[in-house]
Amino acid sequence: MGIQPPNEPRGHGMAQAGETPAESRAPLVHGNVRKANASLILAGLSLASMTITAPLAIFAMLATYPSNGPSETPWLVPLAFFSLPLLFSLPSLALSIPIVYGQPHSPPGRGRAAVALCIGGLVVALAVGPALDQLGKL
Repeated sequence: MGIQPPNEPRGHGMAQAGETPAESRAPLVHGNVRKANASLILAGLSLASMTITAPLAIFAMLATYPSNGPSETPWLVPLAFFSLPLLFSLPSLALSIPIVYGQPHSPPGRGRAAVALCIGGLVVALAVGPALDQLGKL
């Protein structure tokens, strides 16, 4: 009939007998919350990692900028500063974009994903700005 025996695996996304549609979406909802939490943690780590890379960027600036003219490698300082934050920020964006834009209804965790999207987008925009500026000088 329409009811599966208890020892057989249940189908994903299909409501079973005696189950409401909201209960059938429960794994999807919990997955969205986990992804939103992971995205927010990665976005926070991207901001925190700037404190680690700032001294490295200062050292790179002191080592590459001569006192008698422009540097031959002006791209090195933004690369040193944004290398680690981008490693955290890009996966954060990849996790938060589907949650914010993919669901027509408002899933739980959408607010956290939106905050992570703002933080990660800001870090990426700050990294792309100096990179594009240096490309214009080539």
